[in-house]
Amino acid sequence: MKVFDVHSDILYDLYYQYKKGNLNRFKKTHLSQMNNSIIEGALWTMFSPDDFDLLEAVKISLEMIDWDKISNYKVMLGLEGLRNLKEAEDIRKLYDLGFRHAMLTWNEENKYATGVAGDSNSGVKEEGYKLLKIMEELDMIIDVAHLNQKSFYDVLEFTNKNIIYSHGLVKEICDHRRNLTLNQMKVLKEANGLFGLTLAKSFVSKDEDKRGLEYFLNHVDYAVSVMGIDNVCFGFDFMDYLSDFENANVSEVPDATKVHLIIEGMEKRGYSKEDIKKISWDNFYNRFKNKLFFKGE
Repeated sequence: MKVFDVHSDILYDLYYQYKKGNLNRFKKTHLSQMNNSIIEGALWTMFSPDDFDLLEAVKISLEMIDWDKISNYKVMLGLEGLRNLKEAEDIRKLYDLGFRHAMLTWNEENKYATGVAGDSNSGVKEEGYKLLKIMEELDMIIDVAHLNQKSFYDVLEFTNKNIIYSHGLVKEICDHRRNLTLNQMKVLKEANGLFGLTLAKSFVSKDEDKRGLEYFLNHVDYAVSVMGIDNVCFGFDFMDYLSDFENANVSEVPDATKVHLIIEGMEKRGYSKEDIKKISWDNFYNRFKNKLFFKGE
């Protein structure tokens, strides 16, 4: 069973490590995991937690990848937050470089929209609507993860084209600011959007004793019950390579090499192979495969 991971920060990691002088980061850290995982495709994003030259960063990160070493892998390019996009029209420059996905914000409020850490009364800005219009024109994927609720609803009132929520979990189970409410899930389904489920352990439960794989699978069950089997996927957001601190993912699946345990857990819960294949690969890949940057063999 192969898996497409709808949220990975590999591009940002490569850029960050380049700035530190670690020029072999891809080969030493990422390639070995890719060769020992059932993940065979991913949406690689340039994360923007602070200010830097976005165009420079993405060019550097793409140059650091040993593309000839991943011939069996599928890669889509995306942007996690656009605080560093100087103006809406500049999204065309990223598109020309191969990017087909973007989130308007990370957690912050910027000139395009408001993230979960921003003012709850502030939503999508005028520049944000300009940006959304261009993204629609370019047929890009619009990712509503990290938006506060007002911005989330603003986007979905404006468009229902190519909508995903790439990485989060269920607020009814865990009251985390980045998890989706029941109503948000219903609105996302009405837009025929995809809900990507993350392995961030703080999203799984407030209780540290309930942050394991089985509790993550409870979120899978709930998401499927609301969204339906055709509108759920995986956006793992592995953080094992991003920090010197304790891994922020569930303990049983700390990195890409352990994803097979999720599939085994779903099988034990009675999911059919067909349904597992939909969630793990088909729902995202079949819909958006025309937007791949690297198709492999």
